[in-house]
Amino acid sequence: MKEVKVKRILFVLFLLILVTLQSNDVFAESSIDVTRAHGNNMSDFYQPKGSIIADSQTGRILWEEHIDKPWRPASMSKLMTLSIVLERIQDGSLSMDKAVTVTADDERFSHHPLLSNNIMHEGTQYTIKELINLLIVPSSNVATRMLMQQVEPDTSKFVTMMNQKARMLKMEHTHFTNPFGAENRSVGNEYLPPGSNLDEDNSSTARDFAKLAFYLKHTYPYLTSFTKHITYTSKPNTPYEEHFHTYHHSLEGDVHEYKGTNGLKTGSSDKAAYNYTATIDRGNFGLVQVVMGVGHWDVDDSEYKRHVLGNALLDKVYNQFEYKEVMPKGKQFINGKWYNVETPLRDVVEKGQQIKFEVKNNQLLVADTQRQYLTSDMKQPSVTVTPLKQNYIYMVSRYGWYLLIALCLIAILCIISRNRKNIDKIK
Repeated sequence: MKEVKVKRILFVLFLLILVTLQSNDVFAESSIDVTRAHGNNMSDFYQPKGSIIADSQTGRILWEEHIDKPWRPASMSKLMTLSIVLERIQDGSLSMDKAVTVTADDERFSHHPLLSNNIMHEGTQYTIKELINLLIVPSSNVATRMLMQQVEPDTSKFVTMMNQKARMLKMEHTHFTNPFGAENRSVGNEYLPPGSNLDEDNSSTARDFAKLAFYLKHTYPYLTSFTKHITYTSKPNTPYEEHFHTYHHSLEGDVHEYKGTNGLKTGSSDKAAYNYTATIDRGNFGLVQVVMGVGHWDVDDSEYKRHVLGNALLDKVYNQFEYKEVMPKGKQFINGKWYNVETPLRDVVEKGQQIKFEVKNNQLLVADTQRQYLTSDMKQPSVTVTPLKQNYIYMVSRYGWYLLIALCLIAILCIISRNRKNIDKIK
């Protein structure tokens, strides 16, 4: 009999947990919900497989939706290839002005029927800077390959470098199989590391690519001078002149422009649908954004819907949060004690919310236990404070005039009250 009761109790507990989980899922706001509330009656067909927005200064997550769901990043993978190239430029082993000569193999690869490319001609020279522009705007795979070969000609070794860099950046759910992002079966064995599985493609998550965007923005801030342009002309005024238009339609000046958007890269394929990684700078409040798996490769307007949807999410974040000074420097009364705040505390906080503070080990920070960051080593902003002795001299020096004025007002009111009583007696 006791066993039956225990089983019933366990069953009821199981049902309660199940209902709770379902309730959380039902009431969680989706990207489509936000987009519709924004005035765009978008079909559920365009619901992303994952999306994230984080503060680009601290890495605090301000919007999240299935951020750890594995998904194909497609040509966004080129950002990792580019990060390794930029690393070599930074250490001086590679120069932006270095000229790279197109080989017969490069020319042949540029005509690959299943990959996005510009057309290369054997013997033509492109600088590293030109190749970076071609990687970004038309998402040229041949330009990506030529850049890769300047660092490491062996594709297998380069892919190993990509995965090592991913681990360094704590991209815990990311694995690269090629430097392009295209599906392995589309690339073909000739241009893949030996022994590659044609059915295994690059895989990552929205959170992981936000980590990469955060890293690129902080380490190579000049990168946006490449990524902010909506058009690029290669080899102008030569027989090899080509014109390209961006696929990143949220960039300023494009069809779905969003104020402050200046990067970074899109990615799309048959299996990946439509993705993009963005950086947005508005005054002192910048964001990184990743949207993955919108619509379907065969539905053309998916390319544009991802930006309508992404822009609605950005509006939600900018309407809900602000970056501001939350505590000025100087002597401040915090949680019943006096402190000298060494420097102003600035942080991203919800608009219209009362801000509470806490002091830990002489560090002042906003009291908020619900915060999440891109990585565990990213911490919320804090400033050093020094405890002050609570003495009457300081209190009087700071508030003495207010006390004196209050006493004077009380005295005046007392005099007026007495005079009125005397007048009443005379009457």
